[in-house]
This record gives sequence, C-alpha cells and structure tokens, in this order.
Amino acid sequence: MVDDRKRMSGIFGIFNRNGDPVASHTLETMQCVMAEWGPDGGDILLDGAVGFGQMRHFTTPEAQFELMPVKSRESFSSWNDGRKFAFTAAGRLDNREELIGRLSASDRHTAIPDSELMLRAYQEWGENCPARLFGDWAFAVWHPEEKQLFLARDHHGHTALYYYVDPRFFVFASSRQALLALHLAPMEMDELYLAQVLVSSPAYHGERTIYKPVKRLPPAHSLTVTPDHMSTHRYWRLEDTAELHLPRREDYVAAFTELFDEAVRCRLRSDRKIAVSLSGGLDSGSVAATAAKFLKRDDKRLSAFSSAPLSDTGMYVGKRFGDEFSFAQKTADHCGNIDLYKITADTISPIQAIRAMLTVNNEPAHAAGNFFWLQAIRQAARSHGSRVLLTGQMGNAGISWTGSVFSQPAAFQRRHLGWQRWAKELAKQYTPSSLLNAYRQLRKPPPALGSFSALHPDLARRLNQAERMMSDTVHHPRTPLEQRCHIIMPGRSHGGFRHAENGVVYGLEIRDPTADVRVLAFTLSVPDHIFMDPKTGLDRWLIREAMKECLPDEVRLNRRRGRQAGDIVPRLRACAAEVETALDELACGPAAAFVNVPYMREVWAMVLTKDTPDTFLLSLTVLTRGIMAGLWVNGFYHVS
Repeated sequence: MVDDRKRMSGIFGIFNRNGDPVASHTLETMQCVMAEWGPDGGDILLDGAVGFGQMRHFTTPEAQFELMPVKSRESFSSWNDGRKFAFTAAGRLDNREELIGRLSASDRHTAIPDSELMLRAYQEWGENCPARLFGDWAFAVWHPEEKQLFLARDHHGHTALYYYVDPRFFVFASSRQALLALHLAPMEMDELYLAQVLVSSPAYHGERTIYKPVKRLPPAHSLTVTPDHMSTHRYWRLEDTAELHLPRREDYVAAFTELFDEAVRCRLRSDRKIAVSLSGGLDSGSVAATAAKFLKRDDKRLSAFSSAPLSDTGMYVGKRFGDEFSFAQKTADHCGNIDLYKITADTISPIQAIRAMLTVNNEPAHAAGNFFWLQAIRQAARSHGSRVLLTGQMGNAGISWTGSVFSQPAAFQRRHLGWQRWAKELAKQYTPSSLLNAYRQLRKPPPALGSFSALHPDLARRLNQAERMMSDTVHHPRTPLEQRCHIIMPGRSHGGFRHAENGVVYGLEIRDPTADVRVLAFTLSVPDHIFMDPKTGLDRWLIREAMKECLPDEVRLNRRRGRQAGDIVPRLRACAAEVETALDELACGPAAAFVNVPYMREVWAMVLTKDTPDTFLLSLTVLTRGIMAGLWVNGFYHVS
C-alpha cells in the first residue's frame, strides 16, 4: 500500500493583488497541508502583499545549506541594480558546474545549494534565466517596488506547479491540495478534461486540470502577475529544433554518447543510495547500464527493481512479451554491479492501487492499469533506503526513436515494405491532413464513441467530443518530427507533474536522463534516416550502436517490445470482489452519468471468461481507466 510519508521539496505562495498584507494563517494553512513535503524542514516569508514558502527534502549533498525563502537587496550584476525582491525555489539543477563557473560562485562550490544558484541566475539574467537552467526545478520572485510576481519552471522536468488566479489574489503551490485547502472558489469539474482522459486524447495536456479554477504552469513556461495583468511565456520550443548534419553516422553516436553519459552522471548526485526502475528494454536498460558504469568507478552498486508478472502473459500480449524480467537479469549480469530485485506486486491489487493513486494525484489518469506495479517498485526502492529513483520514460520519441522507413532510399522502402504496402503508405505521405482526417472519420467511428473507451455516450454527445477529437490539430502528425513531438508534448505534457507527485508519496525524487533537455534537443536534431540501419533495416540504430559496450546483445539487438501490466487480466480476476464493489459504487453514484457502467460490466464479463489480446486492451482502456475516472467523480461529489 501507499506509504503516507510525503517527502519532496516544494514551494508555495500568495500574492494579494489588491495590495493587502498576506495573513500569516493563510500561508500556515498551506504549509500545514504540505508539511509532509518537508521532512528536512520548511519556512515561510511574509513581505507585504506577498507570502512565500518552501518545504525541504534533501536529495543532494548541497541541499543541507538551503535557506529559502529569502529577501535580498544585494546586487550581483548590473541587471539587478540593487532592487529589492523576495525569492523561493525548489528543485535540482543538472548543469550545476557550468552555472557555478558562469555565476562566479566557485568559492562555495560544495556549499552552495541549487536554490541559491537559481537565485543568482535570476539576478544575472533576469526573466531570461529559465532557458539556461537544466534539471527539475521551479522558482518564484516578487518585486515589491514594481508589484510584480514572476514564476517559472523547468523545460520538461519532473516538477508540479499549480496556481489559482482571480482579481483578488494569485496563489501557487507544488501541491494542488494546498490550493484546494484554501477554498478559494467553488470547484467546478472540467467535464471535457474528464472525457479526453477517458478516450486518451492528448488535448487535455497543457494548463488545464480537472478542476476548472485550478491551472498548471506547463513545462517550459514562465508566468508574470501584477495587480491588473497576468501573462504566460513559453521560453523553449523543442518543435523548432533544426536538423543537425554531421559527416559520418558514427559522429552522431559519439555526440549522443557524450550527452547521454552526462545526463546520467549529473543525476547520480545524491548523498543516498541510487535506485533504478529496470525493464527488459533499451531505454531503462541504457539508463541502468550507464549509471552502473559511473558507480563502478567509485566501487558502488546500483539497486534495480524490475516488474514481473504473477502468471503467464502469452495469450494477452500478442507479438510482444509480457515478462521482461529475464532481459533485465541479462542487463544486470552484464554490468556486474547491479543488484536486481524482482517485483511481483503480489500485495497490492489493481483496484487498491487505483484508489491509492486518487489520494495522491486527485484526478483520473489514462494509465490506471499500470499503477499496481509502479507503486510496488517505488515502495521497494524506498524500503531499500533510496531517495532517488532513475527511470527511462521519455525514450520512445527520443533516444530510442525507431526512424521512418520513408527516410530511407526508395529501393530500401520497397524492399522493406513490399510494393503494395509501399504504395499505400506513400499515398498517405502526400495526402493533405484535412482529407486524411475526413477519410478516417468516414471509415470508422469517432474515437470517443469507439469500443475502447468507458466514456458515457450521453456525455460524449453533449460535449460533441467526437468532433473535438477529430479537430485536434495534433491528432494526426505527419512528419517524423511532428510524430515525436506528438509523443513528447513539449510545453504541454502532464507527465512531469505525475512523476513528481507520485515520487512524493514514497519520499523519492524520480530522475529521468531520457528527459534531459540536452538529450532531447540532440536526438530530435538527428536526421530521421540515421535511426534506421540502411543495411539490415534494424530500427533504433542510434541507441543500439551507442550501447555496444554497455548492454548485452540479447537486449541491445532485441526487436520485440515488452508490454506493461501483461498479467492485468488474471490480476483483476484475483480481486473480483473489489472490481464488483467498484462497479457497484459507480452505478449507484454520480459517476453513472459520466462513465458507461453497463458497457464496463460487459467488459468485466469478458475479462472473467476470455484470454485474448482484446480482453487485455479492454481491461486497460475501458475497465481500469473507467473505474478510476468514475471513482474520482464520486469523490468529487463526496459519494462513496
């Protein structure tokens, strides 16, 4: 079950836009709600119309020197010109050494915390500084003379930052619960957001949350607030990455290896044990192998945790494989200093995990069927004494991008696809998006009304969800760059919010080298044809080539992909009473108007009797996702 000790650095604050002094008890309420974010202490600061707070959780050696929030009149540069300001921050900087050099802070190299480096960066570069800070971070600055609040967060990191604004005040916090606890306004549900989660539409990503009055500050954004104005600014656009042309294919491998090594190395900065979530694939395998390489130099070992099914998965996963543990074991054996632990998650059911995660994220999620094994891994990492968990979640569109066959010469395309498929796919490449969308709409039911969704048909019609889905401009990306950005969702993704909040529950900081901004920018600059071996047709060539010395060939050259939660069907059968109870709760509560409970019962009957890939998919997309959404709706209306 979920550990109730929440331990992750966070910030919070209030700006009374009418100029009234902030009441200390309001900040104290937020601090109380976020108390478990700060096992290593926390402070608040009142400065007239603004109040700031920080809750501390030490995961780096320098964090013990944290002294936030602060007020300052110092001038580190001509830009600041001695202006007064208040500042609070939380997070980790991955280009720390570079910043120390550029900000003339080498005299305190081992004693300067990352939050102070953020402060110095702001004093040096002002509102242009966010683009220069790599890592997982957020900060807020208040200028009393200008009556201006400036808030910023990382490019694409694991950071949560929510806010509420109205003419009276602006409130922000790493924890959404800290905002909800203030009862700032009636909390209205965003029904469209709920519907888009149920159909797994990417349109719900961005600033919205399922609570209409509460917003997110998305990745790569800053925000400026004054008494009568608010504006956001996106300071980084991965979509605008220019293509990089190097003389030889091997040059791309060398450049990538240097960047990826640094992305892993800088995330090993911790005064506690390092752990990694390891599957049998290339992404987490590359992270684990590279981390093990660096740790071995200091005669250290790496704890790795790998999810394994409780029963056979062959009838559910088709051409994929549902048990990746043997491949994870090969990676661990090859590295030599990895202690691998098999995690079967036999003490938590999928339904228990869903209920637990609703208390953490306080909103439904599309990947509800994965929560049982994710929670088990995080609990195990924490139990083994780790405060840092490495992952490789952003690899599919980055380090292990497959490459498109259409980036290869025409002769290769025909040989690889065959004449008939080649001609069909080629026609798609040159058909305007508007015509393709219209054709798809005629050929099959709109996604919102399809069989792989628990969305109630009445709600779909009321929201005109099918039309909204088809008009989503990012729904059918065309070029390889568009396809990759469709997956990554730069400037929009909610992924970092979830990883930050979920890590909090277990006292873990989740760090992902595959999401490093430098790695993402480089891999998206690599011409698409480089990702496919022109001789063999093997995809994901860049990462396979870079890992020649780090991963065993059985893993490095494996063409099959794993399937997460491959045994979800037998796990649901094993907790049948819990599933029935959840469905009864939905049928008898407000959720019945939002999720299609009769259809969910049909899927449940199939789950109980059929062992097929379709049953597996329906259990994830309709049953578990629908149960999570429905339970959230009932909770929203205070019905259980």
